[in-house]
This record gives sequence, structure tokens and C-alpha cells, in this order.
Amino acid sequence: MSKIFAALVLVISSVVFFPGASTAQVEATQPLGSDADQIWDVADADPSVRHTGAIRALIWDIDEYEGKIYVAGKFLNVVAPDGATYERPYLAAFDATTGAWVESFQPQLDGAIYSLALTDSGRLLAGGEVTGGVVSIDPSTGAVDAGFAPGIKNSWGTPAVFDLETKGDVTYAAGRFAKAQGTQLLNLAKFSTQTGAIDTAWTPTAEFDLGTPRIGGQLVYGIEVDESRDRVYVTGKFGSINGNTDAAYFATLDQATGTLKDVPQGLPVGTLNHRDSFSMWQHDVRYRGDKVYIGGQAHQTLILNADDLSPTASFFTNRGVGDSYAGGDTQTIFLGKNTLWAGCHCWGSVGPYELGSYNAVHADGRQAYSEYAQWVKDFATIDPFGQQKVHGAYGIDLATGKLSEQQFNLKGKGGAWALFEASDGRLWMGGHFQPRIGSKDSGLARFSPQGSDELQPVAECNVETVDGQLHVSWPSAANAEDYVVYRSVNGSRQHWRGKTSNLQFVDSSRAGDIVYFVASKRGNEKAARSTCS
Repeated sequence: MSKIFAALVLVISSVVFFPGASTAQVEATQPLGSDADQIWDVADADPSVRHTGAIRALIWDIDEYEGKIYVAGKFLNVVAPDGATYERPYLAAFDATTGAWVESFQPQLDGAIYSLALTDSGRLLAGGEVTGGVVSIDPSTGAVDAGFAPGIKNSWGTPAVFDLETKGDVTYAAGRFAKAQGTQLLNLAKFSTQTGAIDTAWTPTAEFDLGTPRIGGQLVYGIEVDESRDRVYVTGKFGSINGNTDAAYFATLDQATGTLKDVPQGLPVGTLNHRDSFSMWQHDVRYRGDKVYIGGQAHQTLILNADDLSPTASFFTNRGVGDSYAGGDTQTIFLGKNTLWAGCHCWGSVGPYELGSYNAVHADGRQAYSEYAQWVKDFATIDPFGQQKVHGAYGIDLATGKLSEQQFNLKGKGGAWALFEASDGRLWMGGHFQPRIGSKDSGLARFSPQGSDELQPVAECNVETVDGQLHVSWPSAANAEDYVVYRSVNGSRQHWRGKTSNLQFVDSSRAGDIVYFVASKRGNEKAARSTCS
């Protein structure tokens, strides 16, 4: 049981509590801080996963419902700010404001979860390596609906569902699987949102790319529905759809029949090609209004005209001028209110790629490897290219189509594999990070709107007796670097007890009426002290 943010019922001799100071609501339109909030985390990848064992990411999808943030992945445990570890495999909920683990949400799952979708009826669909491919969950309790049974299976081992898209009574699934309910499938499926019954008339197939054995398998990573154009967008590592090799890595399907739609198929004209004999798969796809957004290999995020699927902008990560680290492929994208967020294993520079600036000799408009190699060389040696530093994720302004100035203080190798801009403007990132030098690998990071430059006080604090000691805890305060803890016993003056960068302080217990006070600190500046409540 979590002992850090549990409800407080405490008797020492007598402990006095007073209401804490409150902080103003931060506007969602304000820039995000560059430092991650101090919140709960996840850790410890399941070594038994079949489909993502070579990928470092602990979290693969994030969603929000009624004040909770749900994170899904292959992690086995959640981690409190003080480092204490609690078992909670594959799917966990956190308070959207405080970032605290919601211990009451405990679904019993038998495999990693890679994708989440909320239904109109308030259910949480979770897809991954679970039995049946997808399960339906009560978002309050975590109870799994035994009557919901898509029965998605693989021809070997467990299936994998990498993405879900729900539209009313219909849900689309993308991943790596072979059949469901007696119907032969190949990595794509459509089923009833309420019961899981498979639509046997919708059976498009995403086939392995036989020409590029480095592809590593039949994988569909992303799926998105554009009802206004009667399209289902799919992205992944596949070499063809329904046997058509023009539909490699990116394709559009008919919502009702699953047949191919809308020429051009496959890679949009003018995108980068990693090398002539190496596939350039796409990891994720999003749609809004007159634009389609794609992220993937090689190191790029693309904006397409939704009408004809022609590229209008491209952004590239790699080693820039003066960089010692290279860029990486875009692994996930998310459409926020004002920003397209892109997550990548990128620790060098990001910059715009001027479409058409390097001649494309292939008939379909792709670059040859020699042209790509020249572009990479120029990006690293010619200044300017509109480059800026990038650490695991970057933003593109949706109004202007230009790079956001937002940068994040992240370290790591795997980078972001899941992004979610919450209703309060906070940006949640899941994947693989190293938040501070010397700390263990992290799967979860959150960045909050920075508000004004004024140091905010702690909103409230909490006290609990644990094994004879007093545990004082509090949510993070805007612009705080550290926290200072004081206490008063039997009405005496407030005595300094310690300073910490964590969101919890453990103190010795003693008899008497005890009141704690916590002040947020930045440099030599301290905010007003807040009393525990």
C-alpha cells in the first residue's frame, strides 16, 4: 500500500493541522517549464515481453479521464518521489494535478499494454500483449469486463496491439496479429467498441516487406480515422497493404471495406529515404482539419496536405553544428491545443528540411542515399539551418508550421515513446529517460506551464505516521528548486528540520502537539510557508 499520499488520519499525542496556502490556476497557454516536475514514476521493464524487448521504452501510451492520467507500457512497478517502489504492472493511474499514484486503480492484466482509447460510454480500452489483444476496463476501479472479448491472436506467441482508434460504436486496432474469432487477419482489425465482436467484412492485410529483411517483422504502429474523407490512415513497418507494394509504410484505407484509397500511396513525395535498400518506416500518424501529421524514420516529422497527401513541411533531427550527439527517429507524435509534439531518441539538433532543396532522382520523388548522405553532412556543417538543441522531444507550432522554441532538460537513450498534452496544459512524456545524472532509468516525465516567474508556495502538505516516524509530503510548487521543512511542537517557534529536492521529508516523532510548515525555495528566495492539512 502507498504510504506517501494516503488519506491522513493521524494521532501522535495530538497533531494540529491548518489549511495550506493555495496556488493560482496556471493558464494552459503559457510556455512549459524546461525542467520535469517531481512526481511519481514507473520502473522495471517486464523481461518476458515478446514484441518490444529490444526497445528501452517503459511507457507506450498515455490518456486522461476525470482527473486521472493513465499510463500504459511494459513496466512492472511505480516509484514514489522518495524512491519507494510499489508493484503495479502494465497500467497505472496518476492524479492529473499532483502526479501521485492512484492506488485504488489496480487492473489485473497478464501482459504489456501499448495502446489506450476512451469510449463514449466511459470505458478504457487497453491493447497490447494481453490475452485477446484488447481488454475493456472500468477507469475508476480497474475492473476488467469479462464479456468484452475480441479474441485477437497471433500465429505464434502473444499478439501485440500497438494502436487503437475508437469512433463511437467502432474501434480500429493496429499491431501484429493473425486472427480473431475465427476470422483471418493480418495486423489490422475493426470491432465493436461495446462487445469486441470482429467486423468480418473489414480485413485489410499489412504484409511483411520481403525486399528489406532488416524490417524485423509485420508491424502496424499507428492508426487514425479521418471521417470527413472516409479514410483510415495507417503507418508502420509493413511493405504492402492487400498485396500492393505502393502502400508501404503509410497507407489510407476505406472505413467500411478496408480497400486502399487515394493516390499517392506509400511514402509521400519528397520525404527522406535512409538508403536505397533500407526501408523508411513510419511510427505514428495524426489528423486534424486539412493536415495529416506523420512521424518516423529517418529522423523526421512530416506535415502533409490532407487533400492530396503532398508534404508541406518536414523537420529533421541529427547532429547539428557543434553537436556531439546525433538525432533519432520520431517515435510518437501528439496533437495538442496549439502544438504538434514529436518524441524521439534525439539528443542533438532539430531543424526544418526545405522540401525540394535536394534533388530527388527516384520516380516516386524519394531521395537516393547519396542525396540523403549529403543532406546529413550539410545539416551538421552548415550554419544556419534553422537548428536548435533537442532532448527527447520537440514541438511544432500548429498555427505557423514552424519549430517551437520549447526545449526540455532531459537525458537518456530511448527518449519519448508516448506524449500527452493534458486538459490543464501539462505535457506528459513516457518512454526512457535519465532525469538526473546518477539516477536510475525513468519512464515518466511531466512538464507544467511555468506561469509567472514568481516562486509559488506549496499548495498543501500532509503528515502520516509510518513505522514510528513522521512522513511529511506535498505536491510540487511552480518554479521551486528545493523545499525547506520546519516544525513547531506545543506552540513553540518554528524550527528548521531540513531541505530536500524531493516531495517528501521523513522526521523523527515525539510527544506533543506538532505542526509542520513547508516552504518552496529557489536559489536564496523562499515562498511563504504552508502549514499541513
